[in-house]
Amino acid sequence: MNAIKSSVSVHYEQSSTAFLADLKVSSKSAATYNQYAQVLGEFGDWLNGHTDNRTDGATEITPLMISEYKQSMFARGVKNNTALHYLTMLRAFFKWAIDNKLYAEQPVTKSLLPSAEQIKHDIPTIDEINLLLSGKKPRYARHNTMQRNRAIVTLFIQSGLRVSELCNLRIKDLDFEHNNIYVDHGKGDKSRYAPFPSVARKNVQEYITHRRIELKPHNLPQNAFLFVGDDEHKPLTRQAVTKLVSGYVERLTGHKGIGAHDLRHAAASIWDNRGANIRDVQKALGHSKVETTERIYVQILDRK
Repeated sequence: MNAIKSSVSVHYEQSSTAFLADLKVSSKSAATYNQYAQVLGEFGDWLNGHTDNRTDGATEITPLMISEYKQSMFARGVKNNTALHYLTMLRAFFKWAIDNKLYAEQPVTKSLLPSAEQIKHDIPTIDEINLLLSGKKPRYARHNTMQRNRAIVTLFIQSGLRVSELCNLRIKDLDFEHNNIYVDHGKGDKSRYAPFPSVARKNVQEYITHRRIELKPHNLPQNAFLFVGDDEHKPLTRQAVTKLVSGYVERLTGHKGIGAHDLRHAAASIWDNRGANIRDVQKALGHSKVETTERIYVQILDRK
């Protein structure tokens, strides 16, 4: 790495570290912070290994560098919408850096942002949803993980939670008396209450009871993460949740490729079939605009 590239990388590292420190104290959610840390870290790693022939001593990052980074993402198989998400977050970082006099110009220009592609969704049928809510045990399921995975699947179907929201749930967020879930720092750093119907309540309570038995003589504090893996102190990752949901649904219903987000849409499907008001569905799903909910009705549930 030549001297000028070292200057570019060092300046970026210092700026991104300052941004993350500011983000941590600005009441943003842990999920938002972690996403920015990942995106900024990956770009920093790419920047460290990038070769540039400039010798003018500047520390600016140019649109050309961003263009080359975008092409490197596509070259390693990053999907279009993921690249759009990454570049949008980088653009937000550089806007903050410009406002704080750390950079002079925005390198992530609008012309560099790839166009969003419509995602094809596949949601379980009503019969498959009923089977998933029936309590039937999937083939080859291990008892020590089956209760957790069943609780996760039924909670997605009945509450409409986002994956990040489920990962960040703590036991104290569950209100068994009033049948709702407090979602702290949801998307857009907004909080709300999500529904907590009977099947999900029953399965979550059985899972919590199982954890308490396994932990004896240790206590399970109310502030503990609800869904964990081998480490009791760390929540499941988004990737782990996506994988276990897909496996659970396939083994029980035979339907391949169903992800955690598809079960969120399954919740909307259930509410639609029961004649729920679209405004109530919007509130339950945590959409800031009813138009977002309408798109799910038209594009995914095939409603007009």
